[in-house]
Amino acid sequence: MSLKFRIIVIVTIILLINFAAAGYFMVKNARQALVSEMDSSTQLAKGLLINALPTLRFSNDLSERLKLIVDSVRDTRHIRAWFEDMHGKPLIGNEEQTQFINKPDEVPDWFIRIMEPEAVAFRRLITKGSKSYGYLIVEADPSDEVSEVWRDVKVLFSLGTFFLVLILILIYIALRQGLRSLGLLDEALGKLEKGDFTARVETSVVRELAPIQNRFNHMARVLEKTMAENHSLAGNMLAVQESERRDLSRELHDELGPCLFGIRVDLSEIERMAAEHHIIEIENKVDSVKSITNHIQSLVRKMLSRLRPLTLDDLGLADALRDMIRNWRERQPEIDWEWDFVGDCSALPDTIQVTVYRIVQECMTNSVRHAKPKHVKVELRLERDNLKITVTDDGIGLKADVIRGFGLIGMRERVSALGGRIAFDTEEGKGLQVRVLIPLKDK
Repeated sequence: MSLKFRIIVIVTIILLINFAAAGYFMVKNARQALVSEMDSSTQLAKGLLINALPTLRFSNDLSERLKLIVDSVRDTRHIRAWFEDMHGKPLIGNEEQTQFINKPDEVPDWFIRIMEPEAVAFRRLITKGSKSYGYLIVEADPSDEVSEVWRDVKVLFSLGTFFLVLILILIYIALRQGLRSLGLLDEALGKLEKGDFTARVETSVVRELAPIQNRFNHMARVLEKTMAENHSLAGNMLAVQESERRDLSRELHDELGPCLFGIRVDLSEIERMAAEHHIIEIENKVDSVKSITNHIQSLVRKMLSRLRPLTLDDLGLADALRDMIRNWRERQPEIDWEWDFVGDCSALPDTIQVTVYRIVQECMTNSVRHAKPKHVKVELRLERDNLKITVTDDGIGLKADVIRGFGLIGMRERVSALGGRIAFDTEEGKGLQVRVLIPLKDK
């Protein structure tokens, strides 16, 4: 059962109960009022008869006098009166003597049974001298009042039906409008599920749903931005990978190839000189081979360092960072380099150490290349549950509309992979501070 149908059913039941209660109390109060009015009218008619009956003994025409008395009583509201003989046959006021004789055709019997009060009647024997002529009867007649109540009930029922239908229509329209927003939200979620991160929902007039729709739109924008950054990162990673491979290939071809060829040539010369016993020339060639070998070792060490910082394995994270900062100090002596390391990082997992090293390396490289700083400070603090890294420079900072390149995106991806957070605090012309927080629980 749909939510819309459930709400309409519940509201219908509540309104029907209210209408039934209103009708019940209306009929109940009307019946009480009818009983009181019937009793009052009967007492009034009884008083009139008691006052009028003594005049019968002085009347020469008893029939005419009884007719006047009956007519006078019948003018009283909700009262019927007639005169019948000793055998019960109506003589004056000879209407059919049945209850609710004036009942309109539209009043149903069940309603009459509900409204019918207890019979209230007054019966008096009419005599003159020693002769009895019959009975003068007065009885309450609530038919007019019952008809009025029935008309009121019909009006109440008509109004109740009208307002019930009107309320249900308005509720249906409101629910359709509100649930339409949920339908649009469901449709947008389906688009997200299929990878369409441009999906958005319009803010509806339903105030309660507006925060959900705003948060959905924000989530979609974040996902769209993240996917764009991931695509950019993937493209840049491929470009960097190909560039790195091209550089390694060039160095192997331009540097290592000639060196190996030179070694082979020198060894051939050494072999020839050894056969001719030219000792001095052999020593010179050996020195040449040593020089070429040292160059190859330096080249291989440089290439390996590009693939992985060897100082991490040899020195540990803190000393490797110090060694990197000293190298930058030698290459950029005009910059004031400073570091502050707190805590023993030797027990950190290798993944975290490599990530921290690469982040600091990227920050320092960006500072030298783009920021033109006079002072650069690297801070590393190992706490109980977190590792905090801060790199601060006093360079030109980042512009408000700067397009963050592969380096910054790469740092964010590295930190996110470890469940950490990274923040870039900058103001144009006042430097840049990169703050990284890496959680250490369950690492």
